[in-house]
Amino acid sequence: MKPRSSQPHLRDEGHFVEALLLFLKQLTAHARWVFAALLFLYAVSGIHTIQPQQTALVRRLGRLQTHLHGPGLLVGLPKPFDEILLFETGKDTSLSLDAWALIGTKIGDPDQPLQLSQEELARRTNSRETTGAEYPQYENMTLNPVIHGYTLTADTNVIQGRFTLRYRIEDPFLFTTAGEGIDRLLAQLSYRALSARLVARRIDASLTDDRRELGTETAKLIQDEATRLNLGVRITGLDIRELSPPAQVLAAFEEVTNARQQAKTMFENARQYDAETLAKYEGEASAIRFRAEGYATTLVEDARGEAAAFVALLENYRVNPQLVSQRLLRETLDSVMGQVSSRTLLPAQQARPAVILEPAPEFAR
Repeated sequence: MKPRSSQPHLRDEGHFVEALLLFLKQLTAHARWVFAALLFLYAVSGIHTIQPQQTALVRRLGRLQTHLHGPGLLVGLPKPFDEILLFETGKDTSLSLDAWALIGTKIGDPDQPLQLSQEELARRTNSRETTGAEYPQYENMTLNPVIHGYTLTADTNVIQGRFTLRYRIEDPFLFTTAGEGIDRLLAQLSYRALSARLVARRIDASLTDDRRELGTETAKLIQDEATRLNLGVRITGLDIRELSPPAQVLAAFEEVTNARQQAKTMFENARQYDAETLAKYEGEASAIRFRAEGYATTLVEDARGEAAAFVALLENYRVNPQLVSQRLLRETLDSVMGQVSSRTLLPAQQARPAVILEPAPEFAR
């Protein structure tokens, strides 16, 4: 029974294959060009363009090649023979670290002066002295160790923050062979290094003076660990976006920070006033000194000239006293008469000979 039932099935399959071969035979002329075009497109699909600031690696038949390909054309095999891995080696990659995010308002940079006028600064200072600081209130005033990340400082204070790790891929081969989840590993290394640096500092120093050094030292620790693990990356920096104690004690720390900012602002304003005032009065003092020196020089030169003229006149007087006396009398009369505006000569019959002189207005007292 079974052999009889299989004969119609085999006959049907034979008809199908015969029909397929007949169809392919009729399309052979056109299919040849279509097949050639598809084969060409498949072959050129292995050509890739590497952009500037990029580096490429080739994984051929599942095996990663060690040769690095720079910007330009990369001629390889089409998929699935070759897989092209592109890396941004010419620019930094940013990794946000928000696991220790602060609940509430962050504390600003205490070394940054406030942009306030003198009147506004004085009003704010007097208001704090008379009424005290106004502390804001926040919801969720407790920390959940499972949800809210934080670390401790040297004086057993709790501190939170947001950070950004910047790194650059230096060795794409090591970066690829290090495995997947490099960003997650770098994040864990960053939190570990931050904890090590923050636990060695008091919270006041971390929030104020050592804030910038904290990022530099932490980046160095992360780089040492990345080098030890052969991650193929270079840490270019760690930016501190926020750094502050929790909301429960935030207001007290904000008061300290605001006081430092106001002190910085007052110091900058005083230094600016000192520079402007000093420059102004130094200029005035210079001008007065210059005029005094000029007057002294003129006075000394005039005195020397008069002394020399007097000595010469004395020598002439000793030689011919009569002539010198007449010359002095004539010069005196010329000087006096030059300052007279009118003259009145009284006749001898009315009075003794006399001359009434009236000085010019500019010489009148």
